Amino acid sequence: MAVSATPVLFTVEFRRKMAELAQPERQEWLASLAARVRAAAEAGVSSPLLAQELREVARGCRLPLVAAIDKQLGPFDARHLAAVLEVPRERFVRLADLERSADDTPLPLDDEGLATVSAPHAYLLSYRLLALEPGDTLVELGTGSGYGAALASFVIGRGGHVLTFEIDEGLAARARRALAGDPAVEVSSADAMSSAPRWGPANRVVVTFAVTKLPGVWVDALPERGRLVAPVGPRDRDQRLVLVERRNGHVVETDHGAVRYVKNRSTR
Repeated sequence: MAVSATPVLFTVEFRRKMAELAQPERQEWLASLAARVRAAAEAGVSSPLLAQELREVARGCRLPLVAAIDKQLGPFDARHLAAVLEVPRERFVRLADLERSADDTPLPLDDEGLATVSAPHAYLLSYRLLALEPGDTLVELGTGSGYGAALASFVIGRGGHVLTFEIDEGLAARARRALAGDPAVEVSSADAMSSAPRWGPANRVVVTFAVTKLPGVWVDALPERGRLVAPVGPRDRDQRLVLVERRNGHVVETDHGAVRYVKNRSTR
C-alpha cells in the first residue's frame, strides 16, 4: 500500500478511512512506520508528526484486535475494551516489536525473556475478574514497561489511582517515562513480594507474574470486598488464574483457568 501522502491525523475522516482499510493494508502501513521510527531513533532524530502518525495507524490496527477479543473471550465491559483500543501499546514495546504491537500476543522486554508486555486479552481477563471500574484504587504487582498500568488508568478514570511496583529499576524508569503526564499512576521501584504494607486503601490488586503460592501478607492486606487476581503455579504449564475475594470477613478463592505468565524474579 502506498503511504507517501501525509495523513490528516486525529480526525473523524482519517479514522473512518482507516476503518475501511483491510487489516493487511493497515499492518503494511504500520510496518512502514515502524521502520521509519527505528531509522529516526538510530539517527537521533525526533519527529512529533511521525510519532502521531504511528499512534493513529497503530490504533487502526487494533480495531480488529478489540473485536476479536470480545468475540472469542467476551463479553467484556465496554470501558475495558475501549482501553485496549485507545491506549497506545506501541509506546510500551521495544522498537524491534513496533509492528507487532497490535497483535494479541506477549512481547519481550528483554533478551532473556524475564519480562514481557502481556497479551492485551490477559489484562482484560484479570480486570474483568477484578470488576475494575471508575474510581477504583488498584495495586499492580509487576509494572513491566507500564502498559497494564496505562490500561487500568484509562478504566478507573480521574477519580481512581494505580500504584504499581516493579523490581527491575531499569523497567521502572522506562515505565515512568512512558506514563509521564498521567497523574493517576504512581510507579514504585520495589520488590512486589514485600509491598503489601504500602498498598494503603487499595480495593483491587492484580499480579502480572506467576507465584508458586499466594503470599499470606497479600491476602491479609485485602480490605472487605477487596479482590486480588494472580497467576499461581510452580511451572508454566501448571499456572492457574486465581481470584481471591474478601466477603463478610471471609476469604474466598476461585480458579479461572490455565494461563502462562513470566516467573517471579524476587528472591523472597
